[in-house]
Amino acid sequence: MPQFDILTIGAQVFGLLVTLLLFYYLSIKTFIPLFVEIKKLRIKKLNHNSQLVLSIDNDLKNSVTLLETSYEKFLNSKKI
Repeated sequence: MPQFDILTIGAQVFGLLVTLLLFYYLSIKTFIPLFVEIKKLRIKKLNHNSQLVLSIDNDLKNSVTLLETSYEKFLNSKKI
């Protein structure tokens, strides 16, 4: 088998190292910054959505208390 031939092992190791070096350089320059930007964007969206959810929750609580007090006033006005 040619991959185990002693005469060609040096060229194969050299080719492997060059390929891995190119992949490493490509990863450092392209993929990792892209992943960092995606992570920043997702964190930003999560923060915005969590603030929106808290705002909606407060609005719902206020609406429920308003409805309860309005209903109580309505019932009290009917008794009198």
